[in-house]
Amino acid sequence: MGGSRAIVLKAGEGRRTELGSGLELCFKVDDAESDGRYSISVATLGAEHPGTTPHVHREHDELFFVIEGTPTFTVEDETFEAPAGTLVLVTRGSRHRWWNPRPEPAEVLDIHAPGYGFESFIRALAALSAAGRATPAAMAELGARHDDHFDVGALEDRYGR
Repeated sequence: MGGSRAIVLKAGEGRRTELGSGLELCFKVDDAESDGRYSISVATLGAEHPGTTPHVHREHDELFFVIEGTPTFTVEDETFEAPAGTLVLVTRGSRHRWWNPRPEPAEVLDIHAPGYGFESFIRALAALSAAGRATPAAMAELGARHDDHFDVGALEDRYGR
């Protein structure tokens, strides 16, 4: 990203990736535009979507801003609802997950700083899933390459072996 320039994306614009049924990420800015300094996406969770499994980012922070709906977050041992307008900062090293237990969709601005190739991770995870190779071990290995450290036991509980 040489020189100064504005990146302007209007509502609905960006690179979309579906991750399973009911979860879509629309990438606004990632490594290509930020030289890896951050990743910005809008995540849309369908109604009653189980969201992420618990994970830790050892080398970067993750910030969420709830645009619509009321997703639920667990950060370490604290679980809380986050209605629209809520900001959640998960600092590096904090175990966390988020999901949508409500009957209406939720939309969340998701920022990773630095970016750690978050878009590449999501695209690779979607491809692994589409190919039928998304085992807990494969997901954990892929995640670790992008500073998304999953508990394999938690992945096995959710997806089986």
